[in-house]
Amino acid sequence: MKALGIIAIVVASIAIVIPVFGATWIPIIAGVMALIAVRAEHVLSFVALGINLVNVAFLSGSLKLADDFCAGNSALNSALDTYNSYSGDSYSTGIDCGGGVFWTYMGINLVIAAVAVGLYFMSKKA
Repeated sequence: MKALGIIAIVVASIAIVIPVFGATWIPIIAGVMALIAVRAEHVLSFVALGINLVNVAFLSGSLKLADDFCAGNSALNSALDTYNSYSGDSYSTGIDCGGGVFWTYMGINLVIAAVAVGLYFMSKKA
């Protein structure tokens, strides 16, 4: 399990420099690897999870761009709706982003970290 913890740290560190997938799927993969290794090597696992959280929270420009795109698209749709009410035409972009992309991936990483803390406390000897 020590090797899995080290691989999780390496994957989480590499995810920092990868533009799009480094903020979305690669930290989730590293988080799952750290979650598997948390009982045997909790220090390495928590380091990998910390790197993931810092990466997604502060270093992920692609998630910020996706949220900005959704905000701009919402503004465009509301402007087109206003135009449609005046002209009677029907224009719309047809794109609905739903919730925030940032909070989706940050929430996934926070849940993985919370489960890892729970597993650590359950495996701790009294």
